[in-house]
Amino acid sequence: MKYYILSHGGGQHGESGEPCETEYSFHHACCACGTGAEIKHNLKARGIAKTKKDLFETKDGDLILSKNFYKRVKEKLPEFELLQVVDTKNNPLGFYHLYANETLPKFKESSTGYVTEGQCPVCHRDGYFNDVIVGKLAGTPTIIEPVVLRYEYKDINKLSNSLLMKSWECVGLSNKVKVDNRVVRFARPLTVVVREDLKEVLEDEKIKATYFEPIIIEGSVQQKL
Repeated sequence: MKYYILSHGGGQHGESGEPCETEYSFHHACCACGTGAEIKHNLKARGIAKTKKDLFETKDGDLILSKNFYKRVKEKLPEFELLQVVDTKNNPLGFYHLYANETLPKFKESSTGYVTEGQCPVCHRDGYFNDVIVGKLAGTPTIIEPVVLRYEYKDINKLSNSLLMKSWECVGLSNKVKVDNRVVRFARPLTVVVREDLKEVLEDEKIKATYFEPIIIEGSVQQKL
């Protein structure tokens, strides 16, 4: 089975997670910074109720699907199970959270398209950022380098063939406790990875500014899965 990085560049809408008092579990999280915290129940959000897009990202880095879009995908892939997004008072909203429960192993050092900065000295799991080449001359565009993830076949082969997975590495910096001007925040996965059949269903929907790049699995007969 092949897997693909899902990227969406259609802009950000509303807030979610920590500023909306979503509950998190720290069972598998870093004891120092909180990276790896998992949502306990439903993602809480605000400021998204009037959003008309079928797929979008919140300002806090959570990917959201409209209710109608979710139903269309689920009709084609019944195993596609997501939790509904709620408001800050736990009232259901017309959206679902694109959230992966399974975590990929660490990617290989030969992976590209990212830089690290300000990482937690305990877990080294946060502090990943997209590698950006800034245009210095007038008319020169800023380029975001594509993320190319490489894994060992023997590590990927141990996984359960889930529809959705997330990278172990996380984008941005985490703060488990509010200190001075630093608010509580848990870095989100650097990438969401989808199985080939889910990719095909999502592509059929022709959602604007949505892109897929294959992950590279080495040590197998078919190198690029």
